[in-house]
Amino acid sequence: MAGLLWEAFNILKEVLNRLIKLPELLLTLIGFRPTKRLRLRVVVLRDEKGLPLARNEDVLPAYEEARRILSRMAGVAVEPAGWQVVTAPHGAPKAALDVRCTDGAWRDDLGECGAFFRDLMAKTTAGTLIGYGAPITVFIVRSMSTHNGCSLGVATDYVTVEAKTLKSTRRLLAHEVGHACGLWHSKNPANLMTPKGPGEELAGWQAAILRTSRHVTFF
Repeated sequence: MAGLLWEAFNILKEVLNRLIKLPELLLTLIGFRPTKRLRLRVVVLRDEKGLPLARNEDVLPAYEEARRILSRMAGVAVEPAGWQVVTAPHGAPKAALDVRCTDGAWRDDLGECGAFFRDLMAKTTAGTLIGYGAPITVFIVRSMSTHNGCSLGVATDYVTVEAKTLKSTRRLLAHEVGHACGLWHSKNPANLMTPKGPGEELAGWQAAILRTSRHVTFF
């Protein structure tokens, strides 16, 4: 029940922020695009033995790729929420290490997995009551059922990325952050929001949606 209330509250916060930012959305669509900021942190989970699932040097290139893409395509400066990469303080439960996506990500968020993620976010990041400027947390997990990365969109303040894909698919982190900021999949192979491939482009309307997410602010 707590997870469901948290999801509903996040969606409400997103709707309210979108309404407040409607004039900015229209200005962005006509080309007004001063630099904004998004706070991002990557949390590397530990397995049952307490061993980190990835090294910092494996994660940082994906983080820097997200910074480059979002700056170039949307005028958004990605900044660390405290640190760029942090390792979880203790081992994670199996439910958080081996997660689902299209076949059960919502159920995961309502159970032990979501509770564990929210507890870690409370310890490592802080947002505001209305959600304005809330950071996005990327959890590095051990395995995923159907995809290499997953997001529940605006319903949560976190996304998940499979550890083994960090080296081969660096753009994946930026792709999942796009989902967290309200973007959906694209069929254009050159687009960042296409599920597979090297694409990193964003259309003007996509940049406008991303820039008016509650996670993206001027200050």
